[in-house]
Amino acid sequence: MKSFLHKLFLSLSALFIISGCAALRNSSNPLTSIIKASVDLKNISDDKVLITITPTPINSDKINFYIPQIVPGTYEYSNFGRFVENVQAFDNKGKVLPIKSIDQNTWEISNAKKLIKVTYLANDTFDGPYGKEIYPMGGTNFDKDNTFLLNLHSMIGYFEGLKEISYELKITSPKSLSPYTSLPIISKSDTLDIFNAKRYFHIIDNPILYTEPNSITFDLDNIKVRLVIHSPSNNHKAEDYQSAMQKMMIAQKKFLGNANKTPTYNILLHLMGMKDLRYFGGMMGALEHHTSTTVVFVDQMQPGELTQSLIDVVSHEFFHTLTPLNIHSEEIHNFEYNTPLMSKHLWMYEGTTEYFADLFQINQGLIDPANFYNRLTQKIDRSQRFDDTMSFTEMSSKIVDEPYQSNYANVYQKGALINMCLDILIRELSDGEKGILSVMKSLANRYGEDKPFKDDDLINEIVSLTYSEVDDFFKTHVEGNTPIDYLKYLSKVGLTLGETLSPVPGGILFQSPQLPFFEMMENELGVNQYVVSGLNSTLEKIGVKTGDVFLGLDGKMLPEIKKENLEEISSVLNDTFMWDADKEFSISIKRNEEALTLSGKVGTPSALLKGVIEDSNASNEAISLRNFWMLK
Repeated sequence: MKSFLHKLFLSLSALFIISGCAALRNSSNPLTSIIKASVDLKNISDDKVLITITPTPINSDKINFYIPQIVPGTYEYSNFGRFVENVQAFDNKGKVLPIKSIDQNTWEISNAKKLIKVTYLANDTFDGPYGKEIYPMGGTNFDKDNTFLLNLHSMIGYFEGLKEISYELKITSPKSLSPYTSLPIISKSDTLDIFNAKRYFHIIDNPILYTEPNSITFDLDNIKVRLVIHSPSNNHKAEDYQSAMQKMMIAQKKFLGNANKTPTYNILLHLMGMKDLRYFGGMMGALEHHTSTTVVFVDQMQPGELTQSLIDVVSHEFFHTLTPLNIHSEEIHNFEYNTPLMSKHLWMYEGTTEYFADLFQINQGLIDPANFYNRLTQKIDRSQRFDDTMSFTEMSSKIVDEPYQSNYANVYQKGALINMCLDILIRELSDGEKGILSVMKSLANRYGEDKPFKDDDLINEIVSLTYSEVDDFFKTHVEGNTPIDYLKYLSKVGLTLGETLSPVPGGILFQSPQLPFFEMMENELGVNQYVVSGLNSTLEKIGVKTGDVFLGLDGKMLPEIKKENLEEISSVLNDTFMWDADKEFSISIKRNEEALTLSGKVGTPSALLKGVIEDSNASNEAISLRNFWMLK
């Protein structure tokens, strides 16, 4: 996913920041047939929405009705049928037809030739026993009369053999709310909106955000971009973010050139409260769609922090308009929502987009080289937390199952680094003239939105566009299980690994990436405490010392350090992720039995870390290749 994900979650010892059914013939002409779906957002009871689905005529005695088990971009089983209840089928006289639950996502309807409609209630995913298992950016939030975040894959189902039939979607909603989506709208009034979709895929590929008007639009050559924000506090206005988003996306479009051809792109930003953030265990992020993205962050973020988070997340998501929108396999084009076959190429769908999200920023002058090198350092560091000997193509094709699912987040780390190495290798072999972007542009021209490639053929096609050494790299490091020697490729562009003063990801809570400034220790009475074990520049500046006992932040004191208090501990620490550089804060500590309160500005916490740096002994040829790689 992303898909690009951030996860803020405190454990007791560390804090982490973290993307085939048989066809049934339809008795009417599929070109003129239409499945009708209606959603009632006005008359909500107990956070449940009434859904009605009216199929085309059925000519079999039985038919299955499905809610997706898995959807594109999530790469894990979600089982959205868990959020549906009271599924009923009716004939044209209002008589209930026999219906049987086959599993939590499938219902078998008997006497299906008489079927006129299916009705059911859909729960949202922002509460309840199962909602926290769904990424918030891939779920639904029914906040009556205030906002509705509708990822339709958790609400609208499909019939066996009828996924290619067009859909008409009617939504009744409160008068005060407006719909924002890339789904074509054919009729609109104060309380009724009617949309159409070419097939079921276009239903689930076009989320809708109902909210009070708070949006801006701008043009990127031939692409119309819209940013809409739901902010519970009304503190975040879309116009306040236009300049930064427009600057970033203009740079993206310039980087992509004519490889991007989507006419519209909607950024649907749903800001949730701290209660929701705690419910999801700190999970935030975005879920890609072909012409839009759903983004969920927390309303308490400072404008500067939200701006940077939007840039980092949306830049990744927008590159999905290149892949998988224009470059994707048959497994994605003909996605099976309840019996999935996964593609082998997550290194491209997520890895290439993540790599481009960093590369374009140095290429277009949005960040300096030190920032770019630091991003590469973080990816190398984070990739070491995963199985470095796992075949990436095997992991991708089996990603929904263990042990592969536990390694999914590596697609944003090692997946991006695979693309970095390929890019440098192709640049070297072409004397700087070609890179991974030119390869992707060629593939986009060869294929496109409606022309998928065969999964087993992609690597051979890439090799045909490049060099035999690229084939060796794929066989060894992507299909094979040999870890990559990143220094080998970095040295080709005059870079090496060494110590450098670098910003610490995660802010003041960290002394180095993924390592908090404190660790849990027992005192002489056997009581757990958080003891300062390392410092970043901010903590050092205000006078914190190793060995101090960490007691609290900004007047909020830590409870007893035990598992039962994990949520309360998190509530003390999670606010720091919303702090910007100008925030004045205080930290409570105990030193030699004396309680102290130290204070200062957050600033930009940094530390001396091992990372990617420029090699002072690099050759002119390596420096020249570096400039081609980063700047051309």
